[in-house]
Amino acid sequence: MNRLLLLATGGTIAGCASDSATLNDYTAGVLGGDALLAAVPALQDLATISVEQVANVDSADLLFEHWRALVDRIRDAFAADPVLAGVVITHGTNTLEETAWLLQLLIDDPRPVVLVGAMRPATALSADGPLNLFQGVQVALSSEARGHGVLVVMDGQIHGARAVTKVATQGVGAFASLGSGPLGWVDGVGVHLPTASGSRQVPFAGLALPEQWPQVPIVYGCVEPGPLLLTACLNAGVSGLVLTGTGAGQLSAGECRVLEAWAGPRPLMLRANRCGSGPVHGCPEDERLGLLAAGSLNPQKARVLVLLALLAGWNRVQLAALITASP
Repeated sequence: MNRLLLLATGGTIAGCASDSATLNDYTAGVLGGDALLAAVPALQDLATISVEQVANVDSADLLFEHWRALVDRIRDAFAADPVLAGVVITHGTNTLEETAWLLQLLIDDPRPVVLVGAMRPATALSADGPLNLFQGVQVALSSEARGHGVLVVMDGQIHGARAVTKVATQGVGAFASLGSGPLGWVDGVGVHLPTASGSRQVPFAGLALPEQWPQVPIVYGCVEPGPLLLTACLNAGVSGLVLTGTGAGQLSAGECRVLEAWAGPRPLMLRANRCGSGPVHGCPEDERLGLLAAGSLNPQKARVLVLLALLAGWNRVQLAALITASP
């Protein structure tokens, strides 16, 4: 049979509540990966699945050390087992998209890495986790998924790591790929995905992740934001920064004045937007203020990109070239 590796990190899919009718008041990360696998006996007919527990936390409490462990384990698993079909990761939904994007930038292998989660705890009536896990395994085993990079499978839809985001606080259909739509879907017939076109870019494929990571704050734009937060970040000497501008990533005049007046070393800075979808294009002021437009990346994914660029020792020119080259 095909072999798969299941890496469990906790989240709602492993969460438990006091009774089956409770959907919101529950504890995430209670059940282990073995229990999630045992709850879906049909998986035994699909593949031989090895389970490893990387973490068991609410994904809001995920740490850089968990990211490092995931990356190291996936790289090691693919290198050690050439016939391993793929990797499935169970993950909390709150930060699932960030982990997917991180892995997309770091894992250089055509075999699928598939993330799944749940919007209802495992104890709930009509819990969505078991079906999401089953369908995630289906996708990870499918030849159609090869070459697509890191995928997210939720509610029967298959999303690419770059575009996918959580768009709702409740309901099983809480994930979407805004601006592009899902890559495909999975149903009772099977996996429906287009053939991956060519080789994909993995800009940090050789990057070894250290124990210590830089701090990269996100500064959120609003009416009269005031200079306090942005000034505090600059004074603290942060290496990177993401500014979540209004509209198409616009900064206020006050924020621009803070950047203009700053005489110290400039962090590696991306300018994203708070709208939820739509690109941020470069403008003439970016060069003067030391900014880069984040393109279609939302603020949290822009932060992941800045983190990896800093760890790789990249400068503003190198990061700009990557953003320009990426679709």
